[in-house]
Amino acid sequence: MKDTYVEINLDNIASNARNIVKKYNQYDYYIGVLKSDAYGHGEYIVNELYENGINYFAVSYINEALDIRKYNKDVPILLLQPINLNQIDVVVNNNITITVHDFNYLKELLKLDKNVKIHLKIDSGMCRLGFNDKNEIKEAVDLLNASKNVFLEGIYSHFATVGIIDNKWDKQLAKFKELTKDIDLKSIPIVHLGSSTTLLGHPKIEFCNGIRMGIVLYGYNVSNSKSNKGLKNVLRNIRNSYLKHRFKISDTYFNVEIDLKPAMKLKTGILQIKKIKKGSSIGYQANYTTKEDCLIAVLPIGYNNGIGRKNINKVVSINNKKYPVLGNIGMNMITIKVDNNVNINDTVTILGDDITLGMLSRSSDYIISETLTNIGKSNKKVYIKDGKKVY
Repeated sequence: MKDTYVEINLDNIASNARNIVKKYNQYDYYIGVLKSDAYGHGEYIVNELYENGINYFAVSYINEALDIRKYNKDVPILLLQPINLNQIDVVVNNNITITVHDFNYLKELLKLDKNVKIHLKIDSGMCRLGFNDKNEIKEAVDLLNASKNVFLEGIYSHFATVGIIDNKWDKQLAKFKELTKDIDLKSIPIVHLGSSTTLLGHPKIEFCNGIRMGIVLYGYNVSNSKSNKGLKNVLRNIRNSYLKHRFKISDTYFNVEIDLKPAMKLKTGILQIKKIKKGSSIGYQANYTTKEDCLIAVLPIGYNNGIGRKNINKVVSINNKKYPVLGNIGMNMITIKVDNNVNINDTVTILGDDITLGMLSRSSDYIISETLTNIGKSNKKVYIKDGKKVY
């Protein structure tokens, strides 16, 4: 009987990094976002990324940074969320850079007299963390420039929208420029705005020398698509052209071509195969009734493994053929309809090959990053390189 496991292809991780850095070669800092256990792929991938051009990393929490330090003692790491200052020695001793998001927080940090690198977080319109007063920003930078211990290494913000035919993105960029107009951005070593969608969908922001990337590193092209086929698409394009002109929306890119390969697969085995009579009810709530005599297989996987409770036309793949999931998803088991080509020792693919991340996410009513993180945190991981298990 085969276990449920996540397979991470390190060759694909390396290829994605190389192709991103090659295509977008205008930056000095390629910041790989490894928060939430590297979107479920595990911090073990850090060296594969680092050796292929990703030269800075960002996570949310100290424990994530310390997980990276298990595999690499030296790579630069930024904590995207502020720490409790009673943990300052942990970040100092492990060479971890922290985010400063608030003027009072900065003043408390300066009192500690600790040698630490920081990035200032600017709230340019997402209304989460960050400075949103230009006078405070100017005063904060002046204090940091005068400090002998706290080094201002970077400044950044985050966009609330992808900015495709949407002037909120442009307003945020304008707000960032307004908030920082009284400081010299060129004197700050790293300036980074945006995300994977900013990288793929927009021209390079002229004053940024860093770019943060999450989902693209893991093999997913999240650029917006555009089609000129069909009346509906033609009308949509006319509308978008009008909106762009009326609201002075900045240029964006569609249908971006870049060679990215998904790195994660989710596989499982089969617990039992058996015949079920017509009119039998399957699973919790008995809300699926067989319309004919059929053959079913029971799999040792469920919503506990991160695939979601919803079954919106969910399918799995066995020997390159798709089979439907029947009834409700259980905590640890699901039932599928199979045929005589399926054997008890076959491997079942839940994600990967001909089951795309988009398909699995839609069938679970998840966004794609939610699917990855849920699957990654719930299952053991196997790392593959050159076709062989390495970890």
